[in-house]
Amino acid sequence: MAEFGQVDLTSCDREPIHIPGSIQPHGCLVTCTVNDFTVLRHSANAASMLGFDALAVGINLVELLGADVIHDIRNGLTLSVTQRRPVFLLNQELGPERLFDMAVHIVNGEVVLECEPASATHRATKFLTQLHGMMDRVRKTSDITRLFDVVTMLLRGLLEYDRVMVYRFADDWSGKVVSEARALSLESFLGQHFPSADIPAQARELYRRSPIRMIGDVGYKPVPIVQGEGLAPLDMSLGQLRSVSPIHCEYLTNMGVRASMSISIVIDGALWGMIACHHYAPRVLPIAERAVVQMFAEFFALQIIVILKTTRLQVAERTHGLIESVLRNAASVSDMPAYLRSQIGRLAPLIQSDGIAIWIDGEWTSHGISAPIDVQQKFVELALEKAGTQIWQSDHLVRDHPWIAAHTAHVAGVLIIPISPQPENYVFLFRREIVQTINWGGDPNKTYEHGPHGPRLTPRQSFAIWKEQVHERCLPWSSFDIEAAGQLRSALIEVMGVYHQQQLSERADADLRQRMLNEELNHRVKNILAVVQSLIGRPVAPDRSIDEYVEVLRGRIKALASAHDQVARTDGGGLLRTLLEAELEPYRHQPIAVSLDGPNLWLSGPALSVAALTLHELATNAAKYGALSLPSGHLNVTWHLDEEKGDWVLEWTEAGGPAVTPPKGNGFGSILLERAIPHELGGTSSREFRPEGLFIRLTFPVRHAVLVSEIQSEGPEDVAVAVTTAQSDRLHAAYVLLVEDQLLIAMETEQALSAYGVRHIRTVSSVYEAVQAIRERCPDVALLDFNLGKESSQEVATLLRKKNIPFVFATGYADRTMIPAEFQDVPVLRKPYAIKNAVQELLRIMPS
Repeated sequence: MAEFGQVDLTSCDREPIHIPGSIQPHGCLVTCTVNDFTVLRHSANAASMLGFDALAVGINLVELLGADVIHDIRNGLTLSVTQRRPVFLLNQELGPERLFDMAVHIVNGEVVLECEPASATHRATKFLTQLHGMMDRVRKTSDITRLFDVVTMLLRGLLEYDRVMVYRFADDWSGKVVSEARALSLESFLGQHFPSADIPAQARELYRRSPIRMIGDVGYKPVPIVQGEGLAPLDMSLGQLRSVSPIHCEYLTNMGVRASMSISIVIDGALWGMIACHHYAPRVLPIAERAVVQMFAEFFALQIIVILKTTRLQVAERTHGLIESVLRNAASVSDMPAYLRSQIGRLAPLIQSDGIAIWIDGEWTSHGISAPIDVQQKFVELALEKAGTQIWQSDHLVRDHPWIAAHTAHVAGVLIIPISPQPENYVFLFRREIVQTINWGGDPNKTYEHGPHGPRLTPRQSFAIWKEQVHERCLPWSSFDIEAAGQLRSALIEVMGVYHQQQLSERADADLRQRMLNEELNHRVKNILAVVQSLIGRPVAPDRSIDEYVEVLRGRIKALASAHDQVARTDGGGLLRTLLEAELEPYRHQPIAVSLDGPNLWLSGPALSVAALTLHELATNAAKYGALSLPSGHLNVTWHLDEEKGDWVLEWTEAGGPAVTPPKGNGFGSILLERAIPHELGGTSSREFRPEGLFIRLTFPVRHAVLVSEIQSEGPEDVAVAVTTAQSDRLHAAYVLLVEDQLLIAMETEQALSAYGVRHIRTVSSVYEAVQAIRERCPDVALLDFNLGKESSQEVATLLRKKNIPFVFATGYADRTMIPAEFQDVPVLRKPYAIKNAVQELLRIMPS
């Protein structure tokens, strides 16, 4: 052990335990160059243990081991580099009747070979035979506490160590024995805590990197490593035989332990805990058996991950449901701060606490146990200083904030959650003091004394239970608590952000909206008056009376009013079928009198106005002089897209009426028919006076008409749509991207899709987040809100189309005029849409 000038509680943390310069004697070590296997160093016992008297620094190892063994070593090194850990080579014959298990790896460009006598074949076979059953027991255990007990019991039965423990680290790196299987004659360590100094920082790092560590006999005599001149000490971080710190050996000796094995539990790349095996007599576990134990331990770690993630998912779902229930009605709230104050009690169950408070717009509102009035402002200052816009927590407030000392019985810890984009509004969760007695495995305070290694820290002599009573602390905030707080923070920041933005923009836009409204009203009135003036200015036919003229004029003005009304109600356009049905409804005296046939076509505002006047004239003439004037008459109106010319075509066909003769002059209807559509819309019109009846053909460009494929909402009731087993399987496996900038709509859609079996939903609220989400993982299908505040999802749609991913638009606008031309084939859900319609549309476009 290295000597230190200044001795303190970090001295052990500085001990270079990864370069001890020696190994344990139950095996031997040889290192060599990567290219030609020239020996660089070896342990002092290597020649005698391997039976190679000629072994020395500088010799070629190929000559000693032979080509076959070197071939296996090279293959093992390839795997070692890939896996970043030593690879075990079992039952290697290094001489007559000399079988060794080897661990090989590369460090700093140097091949490290560690050899141990091979274990008896029947023992290794026994371990492998039992491994499957042990893993099956672990797989079937879903409770984490029960899992610990199962693992300690199984490993003690397999390894026959006197004591097997599962040891779990806390946030401060102190540890607790959470499970134990032991010989009945031994005292129990179950539930005991051990200070972080028992396993120094650099030792924890070695445990993280090297998953298994064995000491065959703590009283061993280290075997030195012989090496060539000029070589730096060998880094043995991944070594199987690495010699152990004398302090650690002394620590185990004081416990009465003669042999030990530690198996790391690594979760998401971090040291989560350990399996500690103690034996009270020397015991060496061969490499082959350690390899089986290592596989089992890694499977154990995977099961811990499964249980933790399952628990985390359950907590997230519960949190999501609670937040959704609280915020479901928030969209229609005009005073968000008042609404949140009224809901404070409903937020309390989100995270286990003894009280909750909200500070919003300079007002404190609480539920349950809360900070006393005289320190409430202190908590607000603490939030501004420590939290800002991030979650902050403490389970021991008084340690750094003595102003709470008089109130720790009620408020010992706090979790602070920012709920606005700027550091100003917060939710506080409080926990009261919990007086607890911690059982330490001996006095956790280290001392130092002079000895053969100079002044150094010494491990404690006694491991009898040392009790410590802890005051002024609360139940620690768990990672699940922090995750739930993060969900609440995100939801409330979005809600508050939208609220404040609305407050600012409404004031700024009020005058502008009023001016725009006045200008639009003035423009529309002028247009209407101009059209009416034109209608009135038309000359009266000589054969018509004033009453007839007034009746005709009244009908034309009524048609114009109806068209403007429809335009106003539908945000600048309307359905062609709706207009035809309104104009022809009075003449449907028989079921077969009128037939309409054509797709669902949406006309723009200008096209709707012209169509209203034109169709009114045609309907009036048909009723007075044409097919609709006789009971036997029939009118057939069809419309379709002329694929060749790219125009929409409407055909008006009358039959069964009086004989048709061309008019002698051009009345208003004829002029309107001939000029309105060509002049206003850039289309064409033509008439044919056929013997069976009048035939009219109108065309207009596609820019004035859009084929509507929207799924119409069926009202607030959303009756579940039946899905087949195959469709259910598709929904279950699908990865759906939902782009929606309204939180409540997104939450509602997520929940509804989940009810139909969709398990994988990624929800984002902006173009940037959507693009990132697609790059991280391509969805199977997407539902895009086209208007995302000040941006649109056109860029997202373009990216999806490039990747051949089907998608559906959703929009609150009444027509498709805002959808770019290249996406006119994309289905559109009109908000508010029924979720069953969304499911049907997603199923329709999803790949089979």
